[in-house]
Amino acid sequence: MVVKEIWVTRHGFREDWINPNTTSPTGLGYDSPLSKSGRKQTRELCNYLMDKDIQVVYSSPFYRVLETVTPLVMENHIPHYLENALAEWYGKDVDYRKPAPSDVLKHLFPHLDLSHDTIDLPTGRESVVCCHERAERGMHKLITQLDEENKYERILLVGHAASVICVIRALLRESSFPVRVGTASLSRLVRKEDGTWELKENGDCHYLSEGEQRPWTFSGDVPDYTYKNAL
Repeated sequence: MVVKEIWVTRHGFREDWINPNTTSPTGLGYDSPLSKSGRKQTRELCNYLMDKDIQVVYSSPFYRVLETVTPLVMENHIPHYLENALAEWYGKDVDYRKPAPSDVLKHLFPHLDLSHDTIDLPTGRESVVCCHERAERGMHKLITQLDEENKYERILLVGHAASVICVIRALLRESSFPVRVGTASLSRLVRKEDGTWELKENGDCHYLSEGEQRPWTFSGDVPDYTYKNAL
């Protein structure tokens, strides 16, 4: 058994987009929880994915992402691990802001399994190209590991706008592919006979009652490099 299907989603609508003075349960001012609208999106996302037979979830360690996927993993008893390839990107002019420590996240989300050996988080400033390279490095390691373990065919990846774009581009091996990524949108990739990935759904939002919200893409500099690893 190897990984055959990958679902990818972005966190729901953030509270600090409408309330700049919001506080986070993690105590980090930049680690916003979801808004009321975002929690509604989370419920609709969970309902849509309930019958998709997702077997394991890997997500960013930031609060809004964990909050987005928790209903699905709790109601379906799905293993949930942290994957730093899916963590936030802050732009090339801002030093990297780390998520809450793992013991804090475990206290807030007791179901989390912290045993996954993920890649390191960035340090200092991270360029657009470096964000793509982080995603590629993380996906290569994760898919290789899952294929070797031979346990899961269908997985869900949960991240942020930038990391979702980069992960999908890494899987497709197309560094400028136009990924659509609204809040709580879904993309789906399936593995072809030759081991490469094909995008079947790109930023789907049909299950969201308020449709696509806050779509995002990189501004200006499109990465220009060659992917190193075969996924």
